[in-house]
Amino acid sequence: MKAVFVGGGSLRLMGILRQAMSVPGLFDDGEINLYDLDARRSEVIGRMLMKTPEFSKISCKIVWNTSLEKALEGADMVGVIMMAGSPMSYRFGGEICLKNGFIASDNVSPNGAFLALKGGPIVLDIARKMEKLCPDAWLLDFANPVAVLSGIVNHHTKIKALGVCQGYTNHQADLTRIIMRKDKYCYDYDLDVAGVNHLSFIIRGSLRGKDIFPMLDKKTALPWIPPKLNPFYGKGPLNSIKNLARIYRELGVLIFSTEGDGMMHLMYDECLEDVLKNHAPKTKAKVKAEIARIRKQRQETDLWFQAHLDKNLPGSFWKKNFCEKGIFNKCPREDIFIRILVGIAGNNKVKIATSFPNNGAVRGFPDRTVLEYSQLICKDKIEPVENLYVPDVVYGMTASLAIHQTMLADSIATEDPKLLARALLSYPIRPYSKAAKKLSRELLKVNADEISPKLRKATDYL
Repeated sequence: MKAVFVGGGSLRLMGILRQAMSVPGLFDDGEINLYDLDARRSEVIGRMLMKTPEFSKISCKIVWNTSLEKALEGADMVGVIMMAGSPMSYRFGGEICLKNGFIASDNVSPNGAFLALKGGPIVLDIARKMEKLCPDAWLLDFANPVAVLSGIVNHHTKIKALGVCQGYTNHQADLTRIIMRKDKYCYDYDLDVAGVNHLSFIIRGSLRGKDIFPMLDKKTALPWIPPKLNPFYGKGPLNSIKNLARIYRELGVLIFSTEGDGMMHLMYDECLEDVLKNHAPKTKAKVKAEIARIRKQRQETDLWFQAHLDKNLPGSFWKKNFCEKGIFNKCPREDIFIRILVGIAGNNKVKIATSFPNNGAVRGFPDRTVLEYSQLICKDKIEPVENLYVPDVVYGMTASLAIHQTMLADSIATEDPKLLARALLSYPIRPYSKAAKKLSRELLKVNADEISPKLRKATDYL
């Protein structure tokens, strides 16, 4: 297998590729190509991967610093790991969202829509190069918002693209915390899901062959006392399982990937109030200072990471559970990248959940609509799990988000400003309102220098 990673200098690739290289036969006589605009970063990742015990056991080339065209030539899989646009437009865009009464994130939010406006043309260019250089390869998009970028590629090129999310494995920890009251991962779940990325729903599920829903009925009943969790992770996991249990009790639905920006759509006003309560508005100067601080921290981390290239790293170093800052650790064996790579390379169907055009998979949705749902992948074939649906109580919100993201994809690929305006106004929180129009105009202004001149004209329709 030849696997290409665009954004190959990303530190997160250490965990993904250590795990991938440990899968028997996956990269035998294969190639891992790390492409990055910052050639030094991809070289450091490549050289560090060659120091790992997993690499020493396989016959695989690790390549960096080629042209993008050379990297793509003959690829079986192309992973896109990046965040498009400037930190300034993204972070100040978040301030604008809050000022106008909307929550910001990098995915299902107005600010996420503008990330797509900046990342979409990049992914589209990669896909068009793939049409010539590796037309049968899969494109795995990790950049948010994954559903929009999946729609751009699938509907406007000949390349097959899956929108993948690191939150794929969240349920393995959060369900375990609720059902077993243990703060650890369990890999023994078999789930069928449907919805949109960050807000898809488990419609069937078992744990070691037993239906999880009777267990949940019992384990989430009031009075509910949350389990004790490792304080190392902060309040995030505890808030996640509290909200999972609450939403299950109140609405009877079980969220698959417990990502905050998706979950908040089921309790939006309450979440917005909490965010604003703890938020001190920032001027552009304060945002710039924050970006500078984060950039300095990243540079320090990069230097710390690079220093390991000149060290002798014994086997005990690689075996640590929390190997220095977590950067060197293997990702979970059920990571979505790993599952897809195994499916592409193997002879057996592998169950996954990714963002992909519906094509009749989830009942009640148009074929073109991009949804996250359970699929079976094997080599170059993908098929949905049978009998998928979105629960009635959340169907309206799910459909609105999915159509909004699919419209965004079409507007970006065609550079249609009128369609972009309609897509922005269709976001299902206060849709078509004066507040939505004002927010869209302000976000178009702050992102103007980074998006297509044609799409800037969306202001004329707002």
